[in-house]
Amino acid sequence: MQQTPSPSSSASPRSLRCLTAAGALVALAGSAGAAWWFWAAPPLPPTSPPFVFRDGFEDPTKTDDLFPGDATPLKNPPHQARAVSPGNTMAVTTERAHSGRHALKFIAAPFDGKKTSEADIEREGLRFVKGDDVWFSAWYWLEGTTEASTVFLWDLESTALRNTPGRRLFLRDGEMVASDLGKWWTAKKFRASEGAPKFPKDRWVEVKIHLYLSDGADGRMQVWQDQIKVLDEAGKTLPRAKTVYDRMQVGVTANTGRTTAQTLFVDDVVLSNRPL
Repeated sequence: MQQTPSPSSSASPRSLRCLTAAGALVALAGSAGAAWWFWAAPPLPPTSPPFVFRDGFEDPTKTDDLFPGDATPLKNPPHQARAVSPGNTMAVTTERAHSGRHALKFIAAPFDGKKTSEADIEREGLRFVKGDDVWFSAWYWLEGTTEASTVFLWDLESTALRNTPGRRLFLRDGEMVASDLGKWWTAKKFRASEGAPKFPKDRWVEVKIHLYLSDGADGRMQVWQDQIKVLDEAGKTLPRAKTVYDRMQVGVTANTGRTTAQTLFVDDVVLSNRPL
């Protein structure tokens, strides 16, 4: 019986040599592409070592003494509040405090339509990168004499990028918490969960924030008011994969209302990359 030769047995030596050469070229091109990618794309920053910072504002006698240090050395010294519009103030006060005798008092003037109205204090020299968790808590007292849907309460920013984009916590219409990736307009806005309570006024409320940092859909932000989860959203929490968040702002980080000033007290601030 005559058998039909298989394709491999009928191929000529020249054909086999051509196939072998083509395979080698494909493998070489793949290896070269991978090598170029690793050479051209520097690795992501390593995750940060354990870090915790606390301040109840009991020791300082003047504004410049605030945020004196923390558990890890910082590359840059801390900077204090900036009043960019007339009438903005920040001070250590005994008027009311959550614990001890002192707290911070912020008064932010109405937005003049030109420069952002803000009264806050900030901490620089931080290091939060992709894959890190950010945990923040503080006690807030927002005076209830005015509509507060224009108030920004907390920013985590990158000073290395133009306009210092980062995740911000603010009150939207209805005085519910919300978050945007400020100055990075393509990112999703996070909103309070359905049925979540409004932000309290004229009393102390504990605000707790958790961020999982990612430039992709696996990022996450959670917010609690007095241990009640009011926001839980997934999405971009970093502008870029290699972004380093190195600055935190606390207080009235922006007042976008054009007619009313806002008064806010803050006490017992904690920031860490480990659960609080």
